[in-house]
Amino acid sequence: MSKNYDDYKPINPAPPRKRRNPALAFVQYAIIILLVASLMLSGAYFIMLHMNESGKKTPPDNPVFEDNGNDETTADTEETTKPEETPVAPPENTQKYKEIEVGKDQINKGYLILVNAEHKVVYPTADELIDFDGNKPDTYMMSTNGMKANKIAFDPINDLFKAFSDATGKKDVMFWTAFRDEARQAKVYDDYMNGRDDPTAKAGESDHNTGLGIILRVRTNGAWRKLTDAEGYSWLVENAYKYGFIERYPADKIDKTGLDYTQRYYIRYVGIPHAEYMKKNNLCLEEYVNILKSFTLGAGLEFTSENGTQYEIYYVNADVEGAVVKIPVPEDKEYSISGNNIDGFIVTVKK
Repeated sequence: MSKNYDDYKPINPAPPRKRRNPALAFVQYAIIILLVASLMLSGAYFIMLHMNESGKKTPPDNPVFEDNGNDETTADTEETTKPEETPVAPPENTQKYKEIEVGKDQINKGYLILVNAEHKVVYPTADELIDFDGNKPDTYMMSTNGMKANKIAFDPINDLFKAFSDATGKKDVMFWTAFRDEARQAKVYDDYMNGRDDPTAKAGESDHNTGLGIILRVRTNGAWRKLTDAEGYSWLVENAYKYGFIERYPADKIDKTGLDYTQRYYIRYVGIPHAEYMKKNNLCLEEYVNILKSFTLGAGLEFTSENGTQYEIYYVNADVEGAVVKIPVPEDKEYSISGNNIDGFIVTVKK
């Protein structure tokens, strides 16, 4: 028998569907979205914080400082940047020079000329000599009348023996021999060769021929003695250099000078400061003149004397064309020039 479809009922009927509240659904979705956004922001913040912490260098609790030897300290391995220093330029040499012309023949004149067997003398002229008679003080004696000396050395000789007399009260040092002309030197050399005199050089090869050298003796106990063999005269040996004098023929320099003058005390004027430099460096004249050739303008011998005076000494070669040599000298400093009797000139500047 058929039934009407509307009358049909299922054995287990489904519960009726409830209608959804739209407002409640919106709140639920909003809460979910906020939760997700919060999680995302928290994750981003965590990542950023971790990156910052991992990139930042944390100093140790007890930092170790390294001594780099220049008073700068560096914490751990970090470098301390030193301020850049501005270099300071050295002061410029503002010394100005001028050139003066000097005849080549003047290399045979002056207080530093070297005369020996290899370098013959050019005898001084009459106007370059001075007679001791009538011109000397009473602080020393002469062995004979008519003795002469080179004018270059005359005032320094008097200054030296005045100082000696003032210091010791003595006035009895004898000038045994000073300048010898060619004839006199030849006679003395002939006497030496015939056993009648002490060793001496040939005419033209002796410092006696320059007028710059003097043999000194002292009379004690009725006999003439070498200066250094008499008591009370050591002041001259110790102080002569302060007045420009050296011992010309030292006993330990015979191989350099070529003359054995050990039986006499022979002083020679070479000027200040050369005498001081030679004495303090144990140089004879042959050695000193040779050494000076290595000191030229711009690379001169700088020397400060014991009294504090500063000097510059330099050599100028005379091996140039023509009859004159152009010598550079300072425009505003005191200077002097001497030939060396070999090949050039020595300029001495007082600074």
